[in-house]
Amino acid sequence: MLDAIVHNLEQSNHIARIKKLVFCACTNNWSNEAQQLSTVKFKSCIQQLRDRHASVVELKYLLYRIVIRLNHSTNYYTVANLLCQEMEPLYAESSERVGAEDGTNSSLIGRSSTAVWAKEVIFTVEEISSGAMLQVEMVVLAANRQLLTQTVVTLPDLAQMHERYQEWQSRYRRLDPQNHRLLSNKAVSLVPERINDCLDAGAMLQANLHQWYSSPGFQTIRERLATTVDPELEIEAIVRSRSKALLKLPWNSIWQPLLDRYPLCEVNISLIPTISENSTIDDELKVSVLSVLTSAQGIKLDRSKEYLDALPYTKSEFVVAPSHQDFVNLVTQKSWSVMFFSSYISGYLPNNRIYINHHDTISIAEFKYRIRIAVQRGLKLLILNCGEGLELASELVDLQIPNLVVLREAVQDQVAQEFVKLFLKAFSSGKSLQLAVRDARERLQAIEKVVPSASCLPIVCQQIATPASSWNRLAQITIDKPLELLGLSQNWTEAEATGMMGQAELEMVMLEQTVDRQIPYDRLELIHQLSGYYSEVYSLALSNNGQWLVSGHGDITHVDDAVKVWRLSDGKLIHNLLGHSHWVYNLCLSADAETIISGSLDGTVQWWQLTTGVKLPQLLDHKSAVNAISLASDGQRLVTGGNDAVVKIWQPQNGLLIHQCQGHLQNVACLATHSEAQLIASGSSDYTVRLWHLQEGRLLKTILGHSGRISGVAITPDGKKVVSASHDCTIKIWEVATGNLINSLTGHSKPIGCVAISPDGQTIVSGGDDRTVHIWNLSDGKLLHTLPDRERPILSIAISADNRTIATGSYGEIQVWRVPNT
Repeated sequence: MLDAIVHNLEQSNHIARIKKLVFCACTNNWSNEAQQLSTVKFKSCIQQLRDRHASVVELKYLLYRIVIRLNHSTNYYTVANLLCQEMEPLYAESSERVGAEDGTNSSLIGRSSTAVWAKEVIFTVEEISSGAMLQVEMVVLAANRQLLTQTVVTLPDLAQMHERYQEWQSRYRRLDPQNHRLLSNKAVSLVPERINDCLDAGAMLQANLHQWYSSPGFQTIRERLATTVDPELEIEAIVRSRSKALLKLPWNSIWQPLLDRYPLCEVNISLIPTISENSTIDDELKVSVLSVLTSAQGIKLDRSKEYLDALPYTKSEFVVAPSHQDFVNLVTQKSWSVMFFSSYISGYLPNNRIYINHHDTISIAEFKYRIRIAVQRGLKLLILNCGEGLELASELVDLQIPNLVVLREAVQDQVAQEFVKLFLKAFSSGKSLQLAVRDARERLQAIEKVVPSASCLPIVCQQIATPASSWNRLAQITIDKPLELLGLSQNWTEAEATGMMGQAELEMVMLEQTVDRQIPYDRLELIHQLSGYYSEVYSLALSNNGQWLVSGHGDITHVDDAVKVWRLSDGKLIHNLLGHSHWVYNLCLSADAETIISGSLDGTVQWWQLTTGVKLPQLLDHKSAVNAISLASDGQRLVTGGNDAVVKIWQPQNGLLIHQCQGHLQNVACLATHSEAQLIASGSSDYTVRLWHLQEGRLLKTILGHSGRISGVAITPDGKKVVSASHDCTIKIWEVATGNLINSLTGHSKPIGCVAISPDGQTIVSGGDDRTVHIWNLSDGKLLHTLPDRERPILSIAISADNRTIATGSYGEIQVWRVPNT
């Protein structure tokens, strides 16, 4: 088996990179000598990897961490995927044995087309042995609530953990013992000695946590998660308990090793039992945000309101130190999607009261009553900054607030407001609630020298019976299909057109439009060879006006991870646009040729003004490497696909994430859209093409037939056919309505890397690793012409709006070919 794997890997175009990656994974050392490894030594290194990692998931995680740490721009993500796929047979041999040893389902070991991955991990924690130890029951569930694995472990020294936490809490509260931040309008300077004491207490708490990390119980949890949780997929982790004291522990810090390993996870808490209670929710057309602050010291209210109002579908209102009657009217007489309440609790439960301004207080019971009414009126997210945040959260648990975020200890109002702004920005960008909280709290690490432990304070208190809201659910957004597609010229009726030209002339024009005129591609002439750089050309786009060529590049040194704009008339480089931190894998142009949209392996999508080269403020964060983007012809939807295997549909005007289409089992490699047909076609490394509804995001069809990765997809202008190219060296034409195969084109001798359809719908152009560009007749599949062989593989192709210009991209050069008009 190892011999076969080594042989397959050594046939790869990435063999030098694979050897470097394997060598680094085995030795923790990056060396150029790695590519000189002999077959025997390479085989030994692969065996070491297999012996060191219990599952292909663990191996994949290790390789991805190396890629991120090295930050090399060569396509190491592709290499890591290739290595894991080739090694899967090794894991399959022993998956039954591993499953028998740890009690997990053997089908979960390694990534395969039948693998089932975790969506939710629930930790139920209880004190045992008179509070000396912590018992943790871990249940791992799939998206369909299928039980994947379950285990019960114990963690030692619980009493000492409580002691360390209480010591940290005491020192934190001594930073501002009189709560001047709320009871005075003057700025408060914290005593440096107290800050150091708090930092010391935090360090001792962390040292105690390390004892848990090394315990056998924690090791069991780590191993079980490795076989059921994919680090590339988002999961929800919930810590639940009947003990309020246990839920006060800093679970984000306790599970930090798991958070490091699973970047799309955040730890939430839940008090049990929960009581279901019906509530009536009034639909809102916007996300309405109410911020109630006892003090606005250090907060620029106008700027904060402008910031929140700029978020998608958002309207906000700020109220500072309201009277009792104003507070009641605000909370109970209006409907709010989100409420941020920053105050201070005087005294200790159950007799404490909550300040609503510097003088007036209300009881916990009244506060709970007012929030109950707010929930009935549609409140979906409550954010609390109070001195006893978790205690107050436990009092509100029976209200079934859909989403509750708490700062476990009181923090200065401007710090709390900054967290809210960061959180809402991340949440509105399309992140889930838990990942938005994680993103915002981790950004607070930058201020921890002056606000100790700030990043440990926010925590989500999740009701397990209630799914977390998305930004769209908060807004209750419904998007109507436009009556008229934007960007299309007005269509005249025959009567109107006849009035502007003679009937005979009109008939001649209509006759010409019905006659198929094949472009004579055998007359293609090379008009430009654009070189002078060393980066790889991964994407090309030609403007509809025939003036511009735009290319996306990736450079091994990251110096030339650029978007380049070329003038077609003379082949001159007009702009070299830098802004991405990794390879620009795909790009597209707006219909008016004014805007460039580029997607990169750095996980972002960026906007540029074509004529000036200015980077525009729009920015989308796909959350994983972006392999493909497609802008619908009407400009109303932008679709992205990446290594997270998710097709995401965005509203490009404001960056709002509309749909996340899940179904592919591996990375999404290519995309195409068709506005009139309301169609998305996506191709993946899982060998499938999937068709989705552009507006609704639902899966229409899954097309099977290729025996290799899908490297390119295109949709015919009439929206009735989809063309796919694959590493199996074939191009296939499919009928959209039925998903049936119409034709299969063969002619490439090596994997095909790119494919395009001419705007007239008559021609297919393809390029691949065999260094050739083939031009095919779409209707009958005949090969019309082949461009002269190049020295290197063809990575990208584009066809002009008049069907006469073809641009091809390779390593360090772009060629532009054109059919003369006469």
